[in-house]
Amino acid sequence: MARTRSQGYDSVKQAIIDNAAKLFATKGFPSTSINEIAESAGLSKAGVYHYFDSKSEILRAMLTEHLETVTEIVDTALNTSEPPRAKFLAFTRMLVESYTRAASRNQHVVLMSDIDALQPKDREFVVATERRIIRAIERLLESIHPPLKDHPDFSRPLTMLFFGMINWTDNWYSEKGRLAPVELATLAAELFLNGLEHTDYSGIQKPA
Repeated sequence: MARTRSQGYDSVKQAIIDNAAKLFATKGFPSTSINEIAESAGLSKAGVYHYFDSKSEILRAMLTEHLETVTEIVDTALNTSEPPRAKFLAFTRMLVESYTRAASRNQHVVLMSDIDALQPKDREFVVATERRIIRAIERLLESIHPPLKDHPDFSRPLTMLFFGMINWTDNWYSEKGRLAPVELATLAAELFLNGLEHTDYSGIQKPA
């Protein structure tokens, strides 16, 4: 029998996801119970199960939502007539601004720490989505810095170095600090691109 949707169904479902994200980010997915999620969302355990069949389904919905947000950021930043460098700056700003908002920040922490808790088919979907995002930024970097096209082995490592710099911002960034998210993003993007432009690939030797 199909579940009956109550008034405000979508807002309650989102509240479950947001409260679960906060708990998963703080305690970790394995250490968080359905009872804790229910209590934090102001629901009974049965109330949570009206929206999700399991804790794993909450995790899947949460990470899918997060990656949809990042994909939208990629599409918004890259599908413009702006020059490549401006696109990269816009993408970095939007990504950092997203990561520093509480709900998205929690989801991002969960993605970084609990992806292995997903069911195999769900993990495959998440990883495939991440790869598409990474590949889009690889192509953008190659258009910003054409010498990369002659050194394709460096495109992926450079892209991952960039994401490594951005993805862990949530570990130390504080809104009480001296830099606003947009300022921090601009600093990170300029630092990365200026370093990229002055990299001599011929001087980097692979181990024998």
